[in-house]
Amino acid sequence: MRIAGTKYCGHDSALCLLDTDKKTVFAISTERVTRIKHDYLDITPILDAYQLDIVDYVAHSYNDFEDKGHDGELREKMTYNKEIEKALRLIIKPNYAKDLSLSRTEKNKLIFKSLFNNFSAVKSYYVAKYKRALVKETPEGSRRAFTNYIRLNFNKFNLKPKKIFFYEHHLCHAIPSYCLSPFNGDKALALTIDGQGDGFFSKLYVFNGLEDYKLIGQSTADFMGNGRFLSIGRIYEDFTRAMDLRPNSDEGKVEALAAFGKADKDLFQQLMSATHIDKNNLSINFDIKKIEPFYDIDWLKKQRRRTGDENFCASIQNYLEDTIVDYLNIAYEKYPINNLCLSGGVAANIIMSLNIYERTKFRNIYVLPPMADDGLAIGSAILSAIDLGKDVSWLNDYIMPYFGDEYTREDVIKALDSFDNITYEDIKNDWPQEAAISVSKGKICALFQGKMEFGPRALGNRSIIANPMLEGTRQKINSTVKRRPSYQPFC
Repeated sequence: MRIAGTKYCGHDSALCLLDTDKKTVFAISTERVTRIKHDYLDITPILDAYQLDIVDYVAHSYNDFEDKGHDGELREKMTYNKEIEKALRLIIKPNYAKDLSLSRTEKNKLIFKSLFNNFSAVKSYYVAKYKRALVKETPEGSRRAFTNYIRLNFNKFNLKPKKIFFYEHHLCHAIPSYCLSPFNGDKALALTIDGQGDGFFSKLYVFNGLEDYKLIGQSTADFMGNGRFLSIGRIYEDFTRAMDLRPNSDEGKVEALAAFGKADKDLFQQLMSATHIDKNNLSINFDIKKIEPFYDIDWLKKQRRRTGDENFCASIQNYLEDTIVDYLNIAYEKYPINNLCLSGGVAANIIMSLNIYERTKFRNIYVLPPMADDGLAIGSAILSAIDLGKDVSWLNDYIMPYFGDEYTREDVIKALDSFDNITYEDIKNDWPQEAAISVSKGKICALFQGKMEFGPRALGNRSIIANPMLEGTRQKINSTVKRRPSYQPFC
């Protein structure tokens, strides 16, 4: 049986193809196909690039068709939004995420020019906008529309899924964090934490086994209007925006810069006093009046100017660390279990994870490698496999998340030969020794081997390696290879 688990659309959209008969897994995010970081397009580019032959079932990682959380992920209008986005991609032809940040005037100019050389894309754009305007949304209508939308897109590639499942967002985070962890089969707590999904920004589960789990805590992502939600992840996102960085993408830069500063006492205390942990219900709650200023970007920018960039970043970073550490210490008192699984976009914050290890009693901590929304694809695939009565215990044999595509030696040579400005020598099986010698001499090397990692971490198969003992290595990689701020560290 072949199950396509998905984060079907939205940032970090992804697909995970689970073959329960052959016991294989293939997983990839849309960004790896389009080259648009954290791509929010639906997974059509993946289906187009990989031409899957059989898909028996499809699963998606949201199920709030009533839109109680106001995130709009499953509203019927969202299906037309995605058609509009796909039409715009054909018009804009972006190479990078920044190419999509167009003003209305710039976008309209491109649409007008495309009337003469890409009329079909312009027509698709306006037809989708017209249909969206006519929609009168109901939960039943949204379920029907989203099911048909997914089914029709699979049908375009001659794939005929028998059924489409929809699963709760945070459970899709938690399930793979436990299933792929070394604790699978033992007791563990699983904490999810992100911006929001299906009305919540965090949930806490206790697992006794893959099919034996219980929800023991949850934190609501209250809707603040204008597309804003009240959550720790969203507050961190607004600090990122106030730093004139790209929200939902550059939070790691805030985390990195925080290491060079000290939390501003007033700003930090304001955040902490606005946050309350309910010990009985294991939930994180906010005083709306006290937290409201942090949703005002102009106010945040004033605080940034007052405190300085480093201290501004340290304030939100320390707040995140202290809040989650306090929450988990309370959880441990009620559920003294040594194993902890972490998932959700906020779990990408390495310094937070370090604080959890150093300042709580959890001794064994596992962070799901595709911790953000791309990992939801694995979660929805696992949940549907379980519901269909299939064994997925074999997934625990995958110690590393090498779930992506791989290339033959001939593929690599063909790619190299396509460039006039690249010379190479094939040293065959001697490459590990040659790579080690090159690194020791201060050269920067790239590792390209085996299957691609699933998730944001480079784990040896698609990695840049260099000698950390040599002065200037970090600066050289940041400035000439990665082309990112000099203060960002490397693992």
